[in-house]
Amino acid sequence: MANGPEVITARVQAAAARTSAAGSARLSSGLHHGAPTLEVRDRLTEGVVDFAARRALVSERLLSGSLQDDLQSAPEAFIRPRELLYDGAIQLMRSGDSWLAFTDVERDGPRSHLDPLWPMDALFGAGDDVIVAGTDTIRDVTTTHYQFTVDLVAADDRLLTGIEVPEGPLRRLRRLPAEVWLDDAGRARRIAIQNAAGDRQVWKVLELWDFGVAVAITPPGPDQVTTPDPVDLPRILMGDG
Repeated sequence: MANGPEVITARVQAAAARTSAAGSARLSSGLHHGAPTLEVRDRLTEGVVDFAARRALVSERLLSGSLQDDLQSAPEAFIRPRELLYDGAIQLMRSGDSWLAFTDVERDGPRSHLDPLWPMDALFGAGDDVIVAGTDTIRDVTTTHYQFTVDLVAADDRLLTGIEVPEGPLRRLRRLPAEVWLDDAGRARRIAIQNAAGDRQVWKVLELWDFGVAVAITPPGPDQVTTPDPVDLPRILMGDG
């Protein structure tokens, strides 16, 4: 059958590679409680990604609008957008004319599970239990909505760089509920993965659009990067230096 279970499963399992093959895109990511959509108030990150170079340049907040609603007041430093560069496995934050390195890892290693593109890596572990959940319009594009589970161990096997996983029971990491919305070309327009640790009602959500957009992300040179002492990080994040 043209739309039989095997065809549907193959389409979802090929989605991560097809999306990466687009070369570049604009992105938005965040956390959502309950149903895995991405409302404006849920967004933490906005920017662009160069898939081939494994780089994303984004504006990022520590707290979404939804989380701010749960607090009587939030420090301004938690709400103010910051410019971050995700360069492979390395995470950098701009500070004036320099960049602060928040990771001490090899660039060619797996992305942190805090990276906005982590759901894309998890999609490589799509299982064979795919079901069609309907159709939706995302940013004026008609998409087909699929539900399934991802196996992070399988994703680790399929990615040359592997995948970083949050701490949690292995069995849980092999059966994470996931959803994806694919366009007619089989590219992921939205990916949602249920939180692997902590609050299970939270979903990590990534949206992608403007595939093939011109992107030129130049990483800073070694003389522009500083690795702060971990004891200084709270002060830095609060904007005190």
